[in-house]
Amino acid sequence: MLLERSNLNIFFCIILAALLIFWNYDYIEAHGGVTVFKKQIVGPYEIQFGTSPRSPSPGPIHIALRIVSIDTGLPLDGATVHLSGKTPGFDGNSTSYLEPIFADQFMDDPVFWDVDIIISEEGDWSFKVIIENSGELYEADFDAKVKESSPIVGVFSVIGLILFLTVLALAVRTYFKPKVIT
Repeated sequence: MLLERSNLNIFFCIILAALLIFWNYDYIEAHGGVTVFKKQIVGPYEIQFGTSPRSPSPGPIHIALRIVSIDTGLPLDGATVHLSGKTPGFDGNSTSYLEPIFADQFMDDPVFWDVDIIISEEGDWSFKVIIENSGELYEADFDAKVKESSPIVGVFSVIGLILFLTVLALAVRTYFKPKVIT
């Protein structure tokens, strides 16, 4: 009985240690989890545009740009990259806009350029990527639909997690239950 309780304590200590280790990570660098890119060819460059979250909602949005030369496949070097955005109103005028922001080249993989922005409202946003290299300008336009996300998905995720943890706890309890010897 004492040995089984000791095993149970060790098991819970391992789970607690793993949770504390992984709970501490609040900064992950991987192009913000962008997995889907829209592609355009502008001048000598192929520009790919992706957002994280994949379906953006008002608030902070991470934009990753992948820019390579079409001829060589090498990353864009020695250039400046700006990103601006706007959403058209009902009358065609821009109701919200985003001032041009410099994109930062990712040091570990120079084909990627990253921008973190905050979008204030929903709508069909048009983002303009401007590359300035050796006095020449290249522009590409990308569209993204920004809309409020549904809290239902999060609620179902939490319920599913609680059910999974309940089943796991019952399985562990059954495994460590004292064996009756007859």
